[in-house]
Amino acid sequence: MKGTATTRLFIAVLFFAGPSFAEEGLEKLTDEHGKWLEEDVAYIIAKREREVFLLLDTVEDRNRFIEVFWERRDPDPATPANEFKIEHYRRIDYANRVLGRDSPRPGWKTDRGRYYIILGQPQETQRYDGLNEVVTCEIWFYQGDTSLGMPPRFNLLFFKDNDIGEYKLYHPLANGPEALLRAGEYFRTNQNIAVDALEIVSMDLARASLTVDLTEPVGSFLSGRSTRQPLLQQARPSIGVDAQLAIISESPLRRLRTDYLDAYLRYKEKVSAEYSFRYVPSRQQFAVLVGPRDTPFFHFSVELDPQYFTLQADREQARFYTTLDLSMEIRDRNGTLVASYENSSYLELSQTRMEQVRGAPFAYHDDFPLVPGEYRVSWILRNRATKQFTASEKDLQVEPVAGHPSLSPILLGYKREITAGTEEEHRSFQMGNQLLYPAVDGIFASGETAWVFLQAPKARPDQEIRWTLWAGLEKLSQRVVRVGAYGGAPAIEAFPLVGLAGGTYPLQAELLDPSGNVVAERTADLTVSPRASIPRAGFVYRHSFNAETPGLLDLAEGQQYLALGRIAEAEAAFSEAVAAGNPRLPQAQWKLAYVLILLQKPAEALELLLPLKDTYADEPEVVEGLGYAYYFQGDFAEAVGYLEHFISLRAPDAPLLNTLGDSYQKLGEWEEARKLFERSLELNPAQEAVRQRLASFSKDP
Repeated sequence: MKGTATTRLFIAVLFFAGPSFAEEGLEKLTDEHGKWLEEDVAYIIAKREREVFLLLDTVEDRNRFIEVFWERRDPDPATPANEFKIEHYRRIDYANRVLGRDSPRPGWKTDRGRYYIILGQPQETQRYDGLNEVVTCEIWFYQGDTSLGMPPRFNLLFFKDNDIGEYKLYHPLANGPEALLRAGEYFRTNQNIAVDALEIVSMDLARASLTVDLTEPVGSFLSGRSTRQPLLQQARPSIGVDAQLAIISESPLRRLRTDYLDAYLRYKEKVSAEYSFRYVPSRQQFAVLVGPRDTPFFHFSVELDPQYFTLQADREQARFYTTLDLSMEIRDRNGTLVASYENSSYLELSQTRMEQVRGAPFAYHDDFPLVPGEYRVSWILRNRATKQFTASEKDLQVEPVAGHPSLSPILLGYKREITAGTEEEHRSFQMGNQLLYPAVDGIFASGETAWVFLQAPKARPDQEIRWTLWAGLEKLSQRVVRVGAYGGAPAIEAFPLVGLAGGTYPLQAELLDPSGNVVAERTADLTVSPRASIPRAGFVYRHSFNAETPGLLDLAEGQQYLALGRIAEAEAAFSEAVAAGNPRLPQAQWKLAYVLILLQKPAEALELLLPLKDTYADEPEVVEGLGYAYYFQGDFAEAVGYLEHFISLRAPDAPLLNTLGDSYQKLGEWEEARKLFERSLELNPAQEAVRQRLASFSKDP
């Protein structure tokens, strides 16, 4: 019985449709890059990798892509040689020198060449050549990697159809056992007889005519027959052969991650070229907690598995180090940039410490204040040692602290530490002297202890928190604790998970008034994994916003209010920052001055800026502020001096050019004014008022 039309189409597409279809982007490749794509990696490159490679516009980008392509397949990055790449090109060389001898095509294009490049040297090869019964053929035997979905043992059969031409991959359904026999037409209507005839030559050949998976039963032994009995009774080719061949053919791609390509397309404008294709995955945990002065703080943890986090070593292997660069942007729903955050952190570990944490994940903890609102947070963390980066985005809602008793979101951790800090101390994932190590996604192993962190702003000491761990409608654990028992610190409770089966368990926290009424409620899902253990960070680097620096928190809030257009709140925050009197925060003065100019209070702005004019003579914001303040005060000569100086420091926008042009016009310098208005229109042609003003100018005013 011949294979169906569907099977024949599958075989044609899988094995004979090479990369010959015209694709957009192929024509712009250099000969070297075209050969690399169409020949060198034709069988091991993922579809997504091919698509992105063809999108690249420059030779430099393609070279970086190729470099990272091989890096991501290197089985041991610690060694200078890339063993995968070396072996791959050895296979191509063997295919071209040996397996293409009987073909007009280069060896890598033949069926044997394809599978030799994909799978390497067979564990065993059986050849049948010059026999009267069967056409020239050979069987390759392999041990399959079951973690990739491959059969534990399988064979590939190659044959010369009618003993003519090059070896082709045999397909039990599309070709049938009769295709292996010289008198194949005779057996076309009875495959059982064909298999019997093949068994006379070789049991392995008979089995290979029916299946790829050598662990798959394909029939049953006959009994009561003479010595030359057929191997299989009522033999039928395996119906799963198409799926088996697809898995084998795709095996180089089965463990391959291509998310780094999507990260490249998303972040290529935000990372330098040397990082562009070196994205690594990470896990994140986020929480909004109440910080000093009832300010919401956004806390976040980034975890990297050990294979994605590497440090440089000195020559003696005595110290290991790198620098991590964090960049973060917070935008509101309209896409307005509300805040940006940059931090560079130098990490250094001794040899002893490195041995302690080797093989464990790495975690980066940080936090910063955020005024209430709805945001999109995006961040990038770069490792200078490896030129790798990880990134993520998250929608975030920051709620104001209520004026009445309430509960914060529940934060789940796998460990708690009591530090030497004071009750007022604030650090990432730490309030007072309570430090929590967050459990990413709230996942725990059975037998671990879940540490639960909760804040109760404005709660009275006589109120209570009722904790309940649920399994469906069943209460697994419940406890009630007076708020006063926590001594004004956040509520932290331990929930041992001994004996819990894998699954998700809701954890409920209720704030009760003295009468037992529920005032506020929060829930979080605690997930118990069936795994024996969860990998936890061996090395945690913690950075925090320094809320203890006088005026710094007010300055950060003021800048966010200003970006959101909440001018009155920005003025109040900047005023508090200035009142803190911190000489290391002079920007608080020029930020407040900027807001005062917006509020048309130029005299007050000048009081703040004039003491800074000598020390910060080339600070663009100070110079610009002085220019605008003098302009709104009507001192156009002073305004011109500062605004011209600003243009020498930074490229101006259209409003500044218009302000400077108007100042020159007020001073009677019409030609200078004309030049500036014309320059403004070049930047923004949609300024009808400026166009009308230019039209009103006379050549001889």
